[in-house]
Amino acid sequence: MAQPDPYTAAPRERLRASLPAGYSWPRHVALVGAFVAGGVALAWSQLGALTSREWAALAVMLLAINLGEYVSHRWRMHVRRFPIAVYHRHVAEHHAFFTHDRMGMDAWRDLAWVLFPPWALPLLMASIAPWLALVWLAGGRTLAWLLFLATVAYYGVYEVTHALTHLPDRHPLARSRMARAFTRHHRVHHDPALMRHWNFNFAIPLFDVVFRTRRGPH
Repeated sequence: MAQPDPYTAAPRERLRASLPAGYSWPRHVALVGAFVAGGVALAWSQLGALTSREWAALAVMLLAINLGEYVSHRWRMHVRRFPIAVYHRHVAEHHAFFTHDRMGMDAWRDLAWVLFPPWALPLLMASIAPWLALVWLAGGRTLAWLLFLATVAYYGVYEVTHALTHLPDRHPLARSRMARAFTRHHRVHHDPALMRHWNFNFAIPLFDVVFRTRRGPH
């Protein structure tokens, strides 16, 4: 018997049934908010006022993280490789829950399938730790803290803008110009026939333009 396509094998009801009974979307949102706000506050406390060169370095780092998002999304989240949990979460869960013709949440509890799961936060820190150490050794503590700031801030922007694309259809923010622009771009990526090939960047689709993987609504 052929194996079911992981993009369509898990309907919303099945995924909701797999949530732990104690899952709380307000706690999930609070965890993300605390991580981002705490990380940004910690970085600023170590940096103080930035020079023009440091602002430029921060801009370059944000650009590099935008590229990292593209590379990770295109060649990690859609390719079955270690750690498998990343692929499974993205493909068999997120893309199964939200399809191109059903992008909105039905209830706030569905944020469980929009926000990165709690285990993604330590995974993120483990992923950037070697880069932070390398930058600290090569360029000093200020550049390392700038990289930490850029990573945490970008993560926060990603979570907020991603949530905008999956708001309930009747939510006032879902009808805002910004949310509709994000959703149009992201909806293409949620088409099972297109998701492995188009629109891998999200909030800032710069490298979709560079690598010619940006596609408009169809």
